[in-house]
Amino acid sequence: MKKFVFSIVIFVFAFPHVVAAEIPLDSKVNEGSESATDSPFDKQAFIASAAEKRILKIGLVDCIAFALKNNSEIKIKRIEPKIKTDDVKIAQSGFEPTLKLDAAYADNRSQSSSSTLFSPAVSTSTAVEFNAGLEGKWITGTQYDIDFKNTKYKSNASFQIINPYYQSEAVLTLTQPLLKGAGILVNRADIIIAQNNKVNSLEDFKEETMIVVSTTKKAYYNYIYYIRRHDIAGILLDWTRQLLDITKTRHDKGLASSVDLLEIESAVAQREKELIALESNLKKSEDELKVVTNLVDDPELWNTEIVPIDQPQLSLQEITLVESLENAFRYRPDYIKKKVDLESKDIRIKVAKNQLYPAIDLVGSLGLNGLAGTYRQALDHVNDTDFRDWGVGIAITIPWGSGDRADLDKKKLEKMQALFSLKRFEQNIILDVRDKLRAVDIQYRQVQAAQLVEEKERKHYAAQEKRYTAGHLSTHDLLDYRFRLSLAEVEYLKALIDYKVALIDLDKAQGLTLVKNDIQLEE
Repeated sequence: MKKFVFSIVIFVFAFPHVVAAEIPLDSKVNEGSESATDSPFDKQAFIASAAEKRILKIGLVDCIAFALKNNSEIKIKRIEPKIKTDDVKIAQSGFEPTLKLDAAYADNRSQSSSSTLFSPAVSTSTAVEFNAGLEGKWITGTQYDIDFKNTKYKSNASFQIINPYYQSEAVLTLTQPLLKGAGILVNRADIIIAQNNKVNSLEDFKEETMIVVSTTKKAYYNYIYYIRRHDIAGILLDWTRQLLDITKTRHDKGLASSVDLLEIESAVAQREKELIALESNLKKSEDELKVVTNLVDDPELWNTEIVPIDQPQLSLQEITLVESLENAFRYRPDYIKKKVDLESKDIRIKVAKNQLYPAIDLVGSLGLNGLAGTYRQALDHVNDTDFRDWGVGIAITIPWGSGDRADLDKKKLEKMQALFSLKRFEQNIILDVRDKLRAVDIQYRQVQAAQLVEEKERKHYAAQEKRYTAGHLSTHDLLDYRFRLSLAEVEYLKALIDYKVALIDLDKAQGLTLVKNDIQLEE
């Protein structure tokens, strides 16, 4: 079976070539992110196309492309990773620095409380402040605060030696948690969990894509089954009509009885009834394929007659149980999501444990300052490092209460639940893969057996037909042998379709649906 490569891009799908005998695929069908489902519903277009008889020749790969391009659940799932990417950025923003700027002007006029011999009766002063700073946090939990403060102060006080004076000060303050809030893992927990959530959203997208692909392939093969079954019934009806013509001729010559003629006429009526019933099933399966591929939403394609160009072939695939289980635990999106969730729960437990510790923070600061009659001189004093101040200290905060302990206990219980759930899920995966692999093996042998039965029935019928021509077999028996041949053909076809469906289910159980169909997901 030929393989095709799809690139499923968020918001954009590359649309494949569709082989159509009588339908020109115009720009409306081939456009990129736009589709018939994105535009307003045009009932007149649907009504107009209902009057036209069209044929759409389409392969399995094209059906998958239609299904992936227009599926609403796919559209929803492929947006989710974008949302989770923004959540990661939001979590990372906690370590981005913050710029601080502030400016103030103060004008003060008040009665002086000092002796009028040394100071004026009315005290006046003006102060201009401009401060800049940078604060933030490192992944170790260290908080930094860089401040650059500038002040111009002027007053009418006689005892102010430098008037006005300019003061500049540069201060670096570091606060390092030693217990609570310390450590790279604790401080990056929100980022890691957000990244895990993004991974899960991608696995959700992959899982939904696998479901759509599997459903589409099953619908395609199911439609082929009803087409072939309808064809077999049509061939049987034509043969029965031909036999009726022969019997009429023989009856007119006195070589066949009225009972034989009546039996053939009854058989023709029965075959016509069966064909009508199969036609109903055929149309239903065609509509199911159109729904899965979203062709029903296209005003130009919804009423077309679909003609599949791919046919199921019998091909033995050597698959071992060990290999299948290894694939399942490596590729299945639902299993990957459970493991990622367990990792997030481990991180939450470590953070909750950290919250039980007392907050012991080591605080240190170093500042350089300068004061002068001009701003430039004040800055020069700061640069000379002649005037400095520094300090160290420790701050202790002890939590009081049982809330943090209860939160830790809760998270431990949640992890225990997740572990039990994971183990049970692993057991279910083992049983599921084994059952699907058994089904493939059984269906393959069913196909071989049905094929052998069909070959024997065909040879048997050919021999009985010769006996009928020679007059050694009754019409009733010939009808029975021909019906047995048709039944064998249907059973072989059903076994072949069931085998293909079993392979589809096995691929899904292993998580290999996208790999086997060469579908690549891209962000």
